[in-house]
Amino acid sequence: MTNAQPQQNYYYINRRIGSTNYKVKVYFSDTERETMEEKILRMVKNDAMQNATECAIMNAPQMSRQSERSVS
Repeated sequence: MTNAQPQQNYYYINRRIGSTNYKVKVYFSDTERETMEEKILRMVKNDAMQNATECAIMNAPQMSRQSERSVS
């Protein structure tokens, strides 16, 4: 009798943001046809559509420093 291990299609990513540590389990599917990039773009688009009332166009440019072309 063989003691077979189940196929593991996942791994863990550990990230620290500020003082919080995150451990994320990433799964991979052998049958999925959507790439990771396509999935992320779809999720961002769906989130934006669901929260459309919270979105607006900013009138002021969001720059943290002066342009290199500006004269000091």
